[in-house]
Amino acid sequence: MSSRNSKQRTLASRLTIWNAAIYIVFFGSAFLLFYLSIGNILHNLLDEDMVEDITDFRMLLEEDGFSGVTTEIEREIYADGPENSFFRVMDEDGNTVFSSDLSAWDEAVVDTVLLEQFAEDSEPVLVTIAAPDRDYDARVVYGWIGPDMIMQTGESMEEIQELLTLLSTIFAFTFAVVVVFASITGWLLARRALRGVEEVSRVAVDVANGTLDRRMLAKTEGAEIERLASTFNTMLDRIDTLMSGMREMTDNVAHDMRSPLARIRANSEMVLSDTTTIDEFRASAADTIEECDRLMHMINTTLDVAEAEAGAARLSMESIDLSRVAEDACELFGPIAEDKGISLSSSIEPGCHVRGNLQMLQRMLANLLDNALKYSERNSRVTVGVNARDNTVLVSVRDEGTGISQQDLKKIFDRYFRCDESRSKSGCGLGLSLVRAVTMAHGGSIDVVSAAGTGSEFRITLPA
Repeated sequence: MSSRNSKQRTLASRLTIWNAAIYIVFFGSAFLLFYLSIGNILHNLLDEDMVEDITDFRMLLEEDGFSGVTTEIEREIYADGPENSFFRVMDEDGNTVFSSDLSAWDEAVVDTVLLEQFAEDSEPVLVTIAAPDRDYDARVVYGWIGPDMIMQTGESMEEIQELLTLLSTIFAFTFAVVVVFASITGWLLARRALRGVEEVSRVAVDVANGTLDRRMLAKTEGAEIERLASTFNTMLDRIDTLMSGMREMTDNVAHDMRSPLARIRANSEMVLSDTTTIDEFRASAADTIEECDRLMHMINTTLDVAEAEAGAARLSMESIDLSRVAEDACELFGPIAEDKGISLSSSIEPGCHVRGNLQMLQRMLANLLDNALKYSERNSRVTVGVNARDNTVLVSVRDEGTGISQQDLKKIFDRYFRCDESRSKSGCGLGLSLVRAVTMAHGGSIDVVSAAGTGSEFRITLPA
């Protein structure tokens, strides 16, 4: 039962039903219009023919007299048959003067009410009569053919109704053929149109089962399907890139966490030895706390980056003098630069305000300065700049350090990514990730200009 319901709910089945329904409505409407038009035309032709008979008998009465009328009536009855037509000639009171054989026309009574209203200058009047024992209706006309002489003539509508019945039979047969044809063609067209969608479904199933290298083939199935295939392949490429990034990030996390955990374990093993003194206990505890702090810093920074990138961080925004924040950062890192023999200079335009979170902006500048000093050599220069430009504030941190290769330049903002040169330095590869996340959370953008051996310049643009 569920399988049958599933088939009924498929898009191909619904398209087939819609296609057949459109054919049915269109063909049915066309036949109904044709049927009504043909019926109306045939009835009008019959009425015109009967009115013309009245005119002919009027002219015949004038030319040949009453004997000519009776002769013509007998000829007409002989040609049509008494069961298919009849003639009656009456005076103005409705008394029969002459008639054809009326044995098959019991229902053909004289309408006295009509005769009472029937003046000599009246146009012929047509009525339709029916009888319980007759299969077909009859059309009857009343008309003046001479002074004090009215003719009533009737004709069976058998031929008209048989023709319409034949048309209905032909339509019923044709309608059945059309429905079958519409269903088959609709199904074939729907299957062909949805072939690309089914291919997407098969590829999606393979990907869900772990075959991440599956891709849609470029086919000429139509612009929509090609666009769907292209979008789907782009999504799969993005997923593959994310998976590769996750694997790389996992490797980096494992590498960066292994060293602190190994030191914690080594300290613990040393403490468990019998020769450990109180001073060694204290030194081991201090080392363990330091390594735990390093791990906690890595975890907390990871959470901060994730929250900022997802927009889930609840930041209290206020007007911040970014010029003052940059000056404080330079003052804070001045002694560190001096100890390393690095010249820390600034070009800060006063009064550059942005709307943001003070703590996050401080961390953003601190991370940039920390990176710049960490990878700069002695006797080099680090420059911090803050300038207002149109409706934005530009923050720049430039160093003359080791620089970044073009290969690594695209990855430096990824979490836990560290260049080969930075493996020997302390850190966990989250500083620049946090810088970008904070920048994006404040509606800004960040870019970097760097090359191996020539230093780097990070530029952050924030709305003023």
